Amino acid sequence: MTKASFNVIVVGGGIGGLAAAIGLKRKGHNVTILEGSSSLSEVGAGIQMPPNSIRILKEYGIYERFVPYVTKPKNIILKRFDTGAALSTTPLDPDMTDVYGYPYLLIHRYDYQKILFEAATDLGIEYKLNTRIDRVDDATATIYAEDGTTYTADLIIGADGIRSRVRDTAVVNDETVLPSPSGNCAFRATVSKEDMLADPVIAHLMTDINSNCWIGYRRHVMAYPIRNGEMYNIVMSHPGQASVGKWNEPGDVEEMRAHYKNFDPVVRQLLTHVKTVLKWVLADLPMLPRWVSEHGHVLLIGDAAHAMLPYLAQGAAQAIEDGATLAEELDKATSASDIPEVLKKVQKRRKRRVETIQAGARKNGHIWHLPDGDEQEERDALMAARDGHSPDQWSDREFQQWLFGWNAFTD
Repeated sequence: MTKASFNVIVVGGGIGGLAAAIGLKRKGHNVTILEGSSSLSEVGAGIQMPPNSIRILKEYGIYERFVPYVTKPKNIILKRFDTGAALSTTPLDPDMTDVYGYPYLLIHRYDYQKILFEAATDLGIEYKLNTRIDRVDDATATIYAEDGTTYTADLIIGADGIRSRVRDTAVVNDETVLPSPSGNCAFRATVSKEDMLADPVIAHLMTDINSNCWIGYRRHVMAYPIRNGEMYNIVMSHPGQASVGKWNEPGDVEEMRAHYKNFDPVVRQLLTHVKTVLKWVLADLPMLPRWVSEHGHVLLIGDAAHAMLPYLAQGAAQAIEDGATLAEELDKATSASDIPEVLKKVQKRRKRRVETIQAGARKNGHIWHLPDGDEQEERDALMAARDGHSPDQWSDREFQQWLFGWNAFTD
């Protein structure tokens, strides 16, 4: 049998769409990305890169591009919200590399997307900006853009996020799929290296490199250095509402500080250095009935298929896994008539895993946000036991091995 080369259009040029395009292009397919924004759209926040995604970037031959931009934390430390006392420590460096063969890294989201964009364009992938999608016709594999332009392909990938037009017009078009807000929002902010090191109360956060997470009732603060130690990233979860699917709504700095007025003095001091803040809602998707369109020309990946809460830091990693699995399965096709069956196999290999991770992220959010009381005390005691079992999914040995040890190319 001779491997076939297909024309593939990826709708959405974020991290998941770019990574999928790279995986497909490496297999010899002709790939075009349609992106609705007018420029690279990821805006300022840190993102975690777990070993299961690093495996894929290395296989794609682009990992070295990331090295100048990443930070390698020693641990993830869950801390009590008001005192900063450590409740749970998940060793990362060198432990993740020793156990899984790949490190656990931190990076600025913009750097992540920019590096993938450069790798994609170097491969000859066409990246079209300002191309907003109106609808997709599955029967003819045709994309209708808002400006009247049409595009056809052998395969269309919906990587267009939690409010996916591809999903709503071509895949799950017999019902309305609404994101499920968690009841929590998140503030995002960064503080410069210079400001951090000039303040003796918080300078240690830049020199003792960890991913720190202060957890309390309905609130937590996740914070770590990014850009190879050039800035400090802070993500603050709290009760509230914002627009689903928007990442750049300005937030109120004083409101932000008020949410954490009872937190560890280190956190309160850190927040005095925050000058501006962005806000977004924390939401995921309900379980979808399918990711593959009726005629088998369209596949959903990433947030379009399985948007998840950030409490396992796996959203981008799972989108990247989707693309890797797709590229492997499509490599077995010999003609366009094979594509519908290929997409069903991708769905079968991926759907249960990501739905388990979605549930794990929800569980972690519940575990982190307990009010003080009996359940919180039991949680803290189980974390302190350090016996390989933990209510925190990151630290639970069995769940961690399944999460980080996964090989998207073969598993």
